[in-house]
Amino acid sequence: MRLAVIVFLSLLSLPACAKGKGAPAAAMAATPVTPTTSKVARVVFMDKEHACECTRKRVDDTWAALQTALGTPPKLPIERIHIDTQAAQAGPYTSAKPLMVPPGIYFVDQQQRVVELLQGEVKAEEIAAVLKAK
Repeated sequence: MRLAVIVFLSLLSLPACAKGKGAPAAAMAATPVTPTTSKVARVVFMDKEHACECTRKRVDDTWAALQTALGTPPKLPIERIHIDTQAAQAGPYTSAKPLMVPPGIYFVDQQQRVVELLQGEVKAEEIAAVLKAK
């Protein structure tokens, strides 16, 4: 079932990319999830290994923003998962908070709970705001 959902969501992004346009602006904006009081212990970056040009650019830009926000060396551990080729590893996160527009940045607490999800094109300031709030 999870694989079917992943495939379906992946197919939804194809028409926009095939026309040379990115996903709708509303879908590409960061999508915060209901905040909790848990502290972020690690970050999971979810992208696509096989992506069209517009998705690849969004992934690359957001990956750079994540690296900027976390610093060098990163303040928190980062795990990178390709949703299209590593469905088993992606499953626990996408079940907790579905990813509609790759990439997704899952903020995970010490109890391995997803406390926040940002998705689509995300800026370093947005990531820093989540880390500060958590």
